Amino acid sequence: MNTSYWPIHTFSPASSLATQLKSFWNKTLTHLEATTEPRVWTSSTSGEPRWSAYDPMTQLAIDHASADELRTWLEELHYRN
Repeated sequence: MNTSYWPIHTFSPASSLATQLKSFWNKTLTHLEATTEPRVWTSSTSGEPRWSAYDPMTQLAIDHASADELRTWLEELHYRN
């Protein structure tokens, strides 16, 4: 009875380096994207722009707001903190 172990995958320095670089790049991007600033984006419904935003500090969000509603929401966030 043969009980020896043979790995299915062999070590490849090139793929290991590529994996390490990819991991480093992903961690760097995650760090750079981590911000305490509110994130704002737009979408359009019926041709008029609607705004959405998320504040990572308070974990509050607003969806499908007009520009004035978004501005008011952002000002309230500013004065809340």
